[in-house]
Amino acid sequence: MTSIPKILLVYPNITKAERYRGKLGLFGGKQIPLGLYYRAAYLRKNGGPAGAVDAEAGHVPPTEIVDLLRQGGYQALGISTTTVSFHRALELAQTVKQAWPDLPILVGGPHVSSQPLQPLEFPAFDYAIRNEGEESLLETLRMLDQRSDPALVAGLIHRRDGRVVVNPARPYIDDLDSLPFPAYDLIPDLGVYTPPPFNYRRRPVANIITSRGCPNACTFCENTTFGRKVRMRSAESIVDEIELLMTRHGVREIAFVDDTFTVRPARIYEIFELAGRRGLRFPWTCMSRVNTVDEDLLRFMKASGCWYISFGIESGDEAILKEIRKNIRLEDVSRVVDICRRIGIRTKGFFIVGHPKETEETIDRTIAFARGLKLDHVVVTVNTPMPGSHQYEHAREFGSLDESSWATFNYWHPVFVPAGMSREQLLRKHGEFIRRFYLRPGLLARQAGTLAGDRNTYRQLWDLGRDLVRAHRLAKTNSR
Repeated sequence: MTSIPKILLVYPNITKAERYRGKLGLFGGKQIPLGLYYRAAYLRKNGGPAGAVDAEAGHVPPTEIVDLLRQGGYQALGISTTTVSFHRALELAQTVKQAWPDLPILVGGPHVSSQPLQPLEFPAFDYAIRNEGEESLLETLRMLDQRSDPALVAGLIHRRDGRVVVNPARPYIDDLDSLPFPAYDLIPDLGVYTPPPFNYRRRPVANIITSRGCPNACTFCENTTFGRKVRMRSAESIVDEIELLMTRHGVREIAFVDDTFTVRPARIYEIFELAGRRGLRFPWTCMSRVNTVDEDLLRFMKASGCWYISFGIESGDEAILKEIRKNIRLEDVSRVVDICRRIGIRTKGFFIVGHPKETEETIDRTIAFARGLKLDHVVVTVNTPMPGSHQYEHAREFGSLDESSWATFNYWHPVFVPAGMSREQLLRKHGEFIRRFYLRPGLLARQAGTLAGDRNTYRQLWDLGRDLVRAHRLAKTNSR
């Protein structure tokens, strides 16, 4: 039987301040990097020894990764990266390569899928893997062991005669139930993963994903990693994973992080009817689209433990919605949010400012629309054309795009500025949106009423206040 080199899989140590732009990091959540632990589990299932470290959650610097590699007898390093964390992935690779020049270093993740030629421009990376990584990673490790031709590994990016070669893509995995659950046993403490304040009721919270692929065509989304074809796990697989998390790992709440958890309503009924037969009851949250739910489904979700739904709304201007191919109607947004309010499901709206063809007037219409909805919270980001998205390919047709640093592709810096607007205008309207939504007597009174009697929310306020005090003290210390 072919042996497989022992590999350490790492998500790099990016700070909250980098991910969320400065002080906004205090309000950002932290989720399990599921891809990392899916890869580790898949390798172990197929006889490959693998370890995994979320260096972001554990605040593990590159020098400690070098020590872990040596102490653990690892024979390869795999780094998973998004666009915003790429500079930290590169820093880690360079540190390891300097200490251990002969150790093979592989890189994968969404940034590689969308920019397949770019990572191997840096000598610290030996190989890159695009799109779904489970099968390609396993074959790459076997290739390294056998010293066979890397050109034979689908999905692999390698060098040949001084140039970067992108092998043909590997077909997507149709049967997601064939994949093992993420290697949760490799996570030292699930309690370090917490959604943003007021987005959870009980800890620990585990985020799980029940499908891959997105059928929608929103121009701002990167969909190279999992593609457009939706592949879904069975209700049995999902409930088995939830039961494992609750009984073996002490999880008390589930956050479903599929882009659209409600894309097939019949599956929602299947999942929670099965969970009910097993006696599993837990609070849960999800992300959805207003054109995939109706009142009957929402009432069933509420009765099954759903207490909070995040809806992608993006704009309150019909022309902008059409431009970004969102394929929703503002009247449906109002109707669905009203239903949720009436039946007792809290809601969050995701909005973006700075779309192509955006103006101050279209942003004002979006602000007015958001204020008129009965949302509990909003998240307002700055439009960021991610590599792999339609907007990235066409950004300069509609404005300017600053690609001088991938670290600024974090949804909070205006790397794209639509024609007719300035960076300063975008930042001003972004701040105005947040202020005008939250600083309203009616909303503040409603939020205060929600807080009353909710001891968990008081605890979250305490934790947030503590973090703010710590950040203030740190800032004072650093300024001396």
